[in-house]
Amino acid sequence: MDRRTFLRLSAAVPAVGLRGVYDVRSYGASGAGESLDTQGIQKAIDEAAAAGGGTVYFSPGKYLSGTIVLKSRVALHLAAGATLCGSARITDYNPRHLIYARNVEDVAIEGQGCIDGQGDAFFDKDMKPLARPSPLIEIWDSRNIRILDLTIRKTPGWGIHTKNCDGVKIRGISLLNNLQAINSDGIDPDSCRNVIISDCHIEAGDDCIVLKTTNRGGFAGPTENVSVTNCVLVSAASALKLGTESHGDFRHCVFSNCVIRDSRTGIALFAKDGGVMEGIRFSNIVMTTQKKWGQGVEWPIVVDIEKRTAESRVSRIRDVSFSDITVHTSGRVLVAGMKQSPVERLSFRNLQMRVTGYERVEGVRKPRGGTTTLRPDNDYGSTPAAAIFANVRGLTVDGLDIVWPEGPAEKRHALFGDNLQDVTLRAIRAAASASDVTAIEIKNSKNVERI
Repeated sequence: MDRRTFLRLSAAVPAVGLRGVYDVRSYGASGAGESLDTQGIQKAIDEAAAAGGGTVYFSPGKYLSGTIVLKSRVALHLAAGATLCGSARITDYNPRHLIYARNVEDVAIEGQGCIDGQGDAFFDKDMKPLARPSPLIEIWDSRNIRILDLTIRKTPGWGIHTKNCDGVKIRGISLLNNLQAINSDGIDPDSCRNVIISDCHIEAGDDCIVLKTTNRGGFAGPTENVSVTNCVLVSAASALKLGTESHGDFRHCVFSNCVIRDSRTGIALFAKDGGVMEGIRFSNIVMTTQKKWGQGVEWPIVVDIEKRTAESRVSRIRDVSFSDITVHTSGRVLVAGMKQSPVERLSFRNLQMRVTGYERVEGVRKPRGGTTTLRPDNDYGSTPAAAIFANVRGLTVDGLDIVWPEGPAEKRHALFGDNLQDVTLRAIRAAASASDVTAIEIKNSKNVERI
């Protein structure tokens, strides 16, 4: 390796505290893509860690690997033309991840190269999943994680899962999965703090960016202080999502300046397990929805509270705002709290809906977002309205503009409300879809003000 390359790599990830560059080819990795390079890659990581930190360098080539374990103060740098390719054999993964780290700090995975999960190898001809490595990148109980600039493709399951981590930065990556691959999430921050996700392009057969608070080992910490911005997202499920795993709380999460296209659900908050979602902001988002695999119905925005099981604690959602949102959809916006736990302090400002068609509503159930054993008592999925609000306390809608499709119209309200309290409706520039239908239909509600 020449001096210029060494100096460039040494400066590439200053947060890692680098002391040297370790070329995986010097440790036995061939980069030919014909035999496993796992051992050589791991040797380079181990030596860098033993020296107090360094960059593990992948020059152009194809590096076939099973599980590698990342260690503190080590950066993996994939040069342009380098591909870290996951093995197509499940027996090469222990644990079942391509990159695994636990209790580490100051680590990075970066460069202009590619990580290929070979996801197609873990599905049968009918796209039913086989035993598979998932998540492809798994990091637990760690601090100061950087994942930058890479292309990640064809993950067999989840792409990136960070659990109980503090200080996660994911910037400038393309994560491109098969849209037919079930559970192929993009990025899953789980009980994490101080997370920045920016400038990413994600296409996923499940959720693109989904915040969770799972209960692993009897503990579920909060997910808090999260910023997601400047992303382009395509999802067969939900592009931006909180939940459904909600055993812990979600606080201070901001989503802005995103383009969502061809996704069944654009934005979803599903609270099922007793956690509290509060201080959540969505702004400057443009979305186009599309049916999942050509089936079902579209839900551009969903905010929902329900109990997952009879034993589940009741969740709460409060202090949530949506501003400057443009939606192209044949679906409907749905907000449904519970009678014993209404959504509180919810605002929509400048919501523009361009309705592209009339989906059937008769017999339609609300989206559930995940496994739930109870039948809900707040299912407004068959309500004929563009925007549906039920069991909400403290609702502000300031600027609602709906454009219905041309031609024969099905009967739809612009806005429907049930069991609302303390409501302010301002600048509602939305008519019903047909002249014999009320634009705004509200029942069983208190303190409703129209300005």
